[in-house]
Amino acid sequence: MDNTHNGRKVLIVGNVNDERRSEGFVYVQDFSPSDRVLQALKKLGLFWGIAILSILIPVFHFVTVPLFFFLGLFFAFRSYKAEGKVLGGETVCPHCQYPVKIKSTELQWPLSEICQNCARVVRMERKEVV
Repeated sequence: MDNTHNGRKVLIVGNVNDERRSEGFVYVQDFSPSDRVLQALKKLGLFWGIAILSILIPVFHFVTVPLFFFLGLFFAFRSYKAEGKVLGGETVCPHCQYPVKIKSTELQWPLSEICQNCARVVRMERKEVV
């Protein structure tokens, strides 16, 4: 992973639901309140646009229009609650010590990724600084 990220670096601790821990980091881009509203409106517009297009699908539109309408509300609310965006990061699986790449996603703690070696879910929290 390159070090050209525009976000701040956050130290994390990963676990696989036992006593084993691993350390790593993520790059985070924080959202301002206006950024959060913009992200939510983008999601809402996307899903409501799909809902409008799905009117053209015979028979299935009875299901797809309400589905995409409510999915738009759900994902817009979820996007609004996000603190920011994870730009990427790295840790190691506490179970098998295999490197785990953290993909870009919405920032909602705890983060989770699946280890590509042992298929365990690696759950990550911010590292407490003492």
